[in-house]
Amino acid sequence: MRQFDIAPFALPNGPAGELRFEEARDVDAVEVVFVGLVLPAVRIQYMRKVWPHSRIEHPGNMDRERPMSFGWSPIDDLFTPEWVDAAVDAMSVGPQTLRCTFKPLRNEIPDFPDAEAYDVTFRRTVGVRVIVSDAAVRTIRVFTRSQPTRTPLRVELHAGTRTPAEVIAVSGYNAAVRRVTAGPGTHVVRRRVHVDDARAASFELAVAHMLPAHRYAHDDGHLHFALGDDAFTVSLAALEAEGPIWYPEAGVYIARADDPETFEQYRARVAGKQTIARKVAALPEQSLAGAMNGQPRAHPIPYCFGCKHARQKFWVEPHGDIYLTAWPVLRPPGRDTLRWKNEGDARFLFGLDRWAPEGRHNDPWPVMGYTLQFRCDDVRVQQKCFAVPLARSILEGEPAPDDTIVALVRFSFENTGDRSVTAELPVAYSHKTARASNRRDELAHAVRRQTDTLVPLCEREKLAVQGDRVVGEFQGAAVLRLAFQTDMEVVEAEDGVCFRRALQPGERCELLLRIPYVALESGAEMEALGGLDFARCYDEMAQYWRAESRKGAQIYTPDPHLNAAYAGHLPIVLLTDLGYPDGSGIVNTSVGTATYGNYTNESVMIIEELEQRGLVEEVRRRLAVWTRFQGTVGLIGRFTDHEGVFFGAGGLESGHSYNQHHGWALWYLARHYLHTGDREWFAGVVDNVVRGADWIIRQRQETRVELPHSRGWERGFLPAGALEDVDDFFYWLSTNSLTWRGLDSAAMALERFGHLEATRVRREADAFRDDLVRGFETARQHSPLIRLRDGRWIPHYPSRLYCRGRDYGWIREVLEGSVYLLLSGLYDPNSKEGGWILDDYLDTRYMNPPFGYRIDDPATQWYDCGGFSAQPNLLAGLLPHLDRDEIDVYLWMLFNAWAACYREEVQAMVEHPSPVLGFSNSAPFKTSDQSNAMKWLAYMFAYERDGLLHIGRAIPRAWFSGREAFGAERLSTSAGTVTVAYRPLPAADRIEAEVELDLRTSPDRLLLRFRHPERKPIRAAEVDGRPHAAFDAENGDVALTPAGGKIHVTVTY
Repeated sequence: MRQFDIAPFALPNGPAGELRFEEARDVDAVEVVFVGLVLPAVRIQYMRKVWPHSRIEHPGNMDRERPMSFGWSPIDDLFTPEWVDAAVDAMSVGPQTLRCTFKPLRNEIPDFPDAEAYDVTFRRTVGVRVIVSDAAVRTIRVFTRSQPTRTPLRVELHAGTRTPAEVIAVSGYNAAVRRVTAGPGTHVVRRRVHVDDARAASFELAVAHMLPAHRYAHDDGHLHFALGDDAFTVSLAALEAEGPIWYPEAGVYIARADDPETFEQYRARVAGKQTIARKVAALPEQSLAGAMNGQPRAHPIPYCFGCKHARQKFWVEPHGDIYLTAWPVLRPPGRDTLRWKNEGDARFLFGLDRWAPEGRHNDPWPVMGYTLQFRCDDVRVQQKCFAVPLARSILEGEPAPDDTIVALVRFSFENTGDRSVTAELPVAYSHKTARASNRRDELAHAVRRQTDTLVPLCEREKLAVQGDRVVGEFQGAAVLRLAFQTDMEVVEAEDGVCFRRALQPGERCELLLRIPYVALESGAEMEALGGLDFARCYDEMAQYWRAESRKGAQIYTPDPHLNAAYAGHLPIVLLTDLGYPDGSGIVNTSVGTATYGNYTNESVMIIEELEQRGLVEEVRRRLAVWTRFQGTVGLIGRFTDHEGVFFGAGGLESGHSYNQHHGWALWYLARHYLHTGDREWFAGVVDNVVRGADWIIRQRQETRVELPHSRGWERGFLPAGALEDVDDFFYWLSTNSLTWRGLDSAAMALERFGHLEATRVRREADAFRDDLVRGFETARQHSPLIRLRDGRWIPHYPSRLYCRGRDYGWIREVLEGSVYLLLSGLYDPNSKEGGWILDDYLDTRYMNPPFGYRIDDPATQWYDCGGFSAQPNLLAGLLPHLDRDEIDVYLWMLFNAWAACYREEVQAMVEHPSPVLGFSNSAPFKTSDQSNAMKWLAYMFAYERDGLLHIGRAIPRAWFSGREAFGAERLSTSAGTVTVAYRPLPAADRIEAEVELDLRTSPDRLLLRFRHPERKPIRAAEVDGRPHAAFDAENGDVALTPAGGKIHVTVTY
């Protein structure tokens, strides 16, 4: 069978002799057919960037075995590769045809990873160019490594529902429809199927296509069915692997012609199957305890501590080492920058990694202290850490961002045995080190970087003892590394110093280390360091953080982990975010403590949670960063300019490939005004908002023309650009959806403000929406249907235009996937499209490598390990279920995601379980992800959408089964603040609730929900002691009058 020519499927509107494809193809040969009989010399060029140095078909099934790492795999796009000459052999295969095949790859690239084993004779590329002189080319054929085949198909119509079309046109992509044969109830006219008025109808197809050489060959044959106003596509590879295909929406059933199973037989076979959403709804509600006990036990992680908005933040590792990060004090420059006397990051090493750990725990939040305990034989040591400013009491208020911060680290030794022992603590220092990583991540590297006890391998500085100080040397000058207070003996050792003391049975001793983050420069500073009393400083520190935590909203529940995490989150954010050392008072919203800078999209997530707590001043200090630095830094893409772009953060901006940054910032500048109604504040930023809107409007004009190598799907989109952690240039769904949300919200804010530009911006926002919907629907119609667990096949919205199917890995397909159509508000979560997207995520993405974590036994572990992405608390994929009032699913996703990242020993969250559940990446505290989790917890108590303020919408039923009160205080909504306290009285089959509202505006509807633990309907309700008839007995909602003040509600069952 002759090779299958893919040239007909190249993108249109290209210059003569040049073919570009929507995805990279493994091109095996190129045939050039000339007009004349003389065959001239030809040059073959192809587009190349990341291949072969990065190969998507990694050895060892990386996409299935290590899906976390696979998600970052780079690919070639249509815009950034360069044309290179191919080394080819050319031979005549006819009087007018020249066939060019490729020489082994090392003829072009002598040295690349696995060059000898991968010396292939194909070229992976998105484009091929034929260059000839003095000859006319009639046509170009392009062949890949995938082998040709033919498949006969049977198509049954009216399968479950009447097919909504009188005429059906079938076309191929990577496929050719060779024959269309009418069956009962149909007739064929010019290869179009006409559906007769009959109860049953069918027809057959004969299709030529290819057998893809590997999963990422992009040679899969697709059949596109056009049915009147709509269309859908099926994959022949999916049909072969998972078929038959039943698309209920169109009433179409497709099987191989030689498959005897009819539609009715198929429907009977799948009748008992359920989607994940239906299975979750049929089971008891998930709890945090259930999820934590159903997932692998997590490995210990570091704890971070410091002072509010100060740049200097300490880490204490699980084995007790103290780690200091360089970058927060280096940019932007401050008073502390030149006092950082280290080559890189720094570390104090105490040698406790070989001791047996007995416990690690934070002090009860919001107090920012940490305690570790270890044992070696009969010696027990407790290590306690916290931080305070050097020069003044922490009670005097927020320090300057570049003030010197000191870690107070106390070691308390005890002889627990019945004989004399020596307590000993070595102290070493490295001024060039790195943070530790987990064991699984360590083994993924070819070069060993740390010990088996997870201590990084690093040079150790020569230390000397000078009185009560330990001094090192940096660039030829002495530097104070720490001061100490102890009754232990201290001696200098080869790689540090050592403290020791003989202890009798039951005897104790202590060592206090005072560790300044940067070098001290004056006698006054030395004196201040020596005057830091551990007990006094601890009491002041605890008092300070308790006072900070009392600001804003409060939540209390029957679950101590939820309470601790919510209480601790605000101190963690205040610790993590950096003030600018210029005296402006603005605050950079960092998205991970001493780990990440200002990733605008994630920074907004943190700001939104601060808004929910009612901390308006904290919100505005952070939003001011983007208005101050607007237009100073551009984004990575085919944009014409960056005038008006929200991204720059004075050197702290991060994630240059995240083109969605601008839309996020614009959205929240508008949302803050819509939330608070503060006209005076908005007047100060309205010009920034208009400039931000104009950048979007300006960039969209670049695609509103006929473009080369284009089918026109992208008309009105932003120009192609990069994505989160992915530098491939495409027309990304999430970037465009979120940018539209920003523009739409800007229009809404300008309208409410009465701004002169409101009408123009609204017109542009609505046009943007129309263009996006048209483009996304076109992409959906050309992306193959996917199979759900109940046997139905549904449409798939790809993560970018011109992606005909699943994208590469979890970042592109899940984290930045089609759920953003719902999260942005572009599509209604309650629509049929919303149902398709959510079922797709739950059934086929979250727990399905390469798009989710690899689970050993999905059949038994799905309930506790499903429902979240590989960055579990960053993607808000559960919120559309809350919008749809699917509370069982919402709680299941919330608690599973929470458990995946929550670490009991710090009562806070990491960024990723990595590379599998139970291990953690080195990014605690991950404040953006944790902010999302806190918002999701608060939405249980106060939820608003489309004029509805719903109190108690998603409270777990189990909480109503006990006697413990639970509630929330002063949660901020766009209508005002909400306080609610529930008091279950199970013995009386009664639940009471006290609601207090301080409303700025009246919502259209106000509901208070009671979720009975046994799902009993409400029998009667009272409001303020009077009978109240406005309630929904089944879903537990009591309708209240939207008014301020206190309301007492009682329901009985």
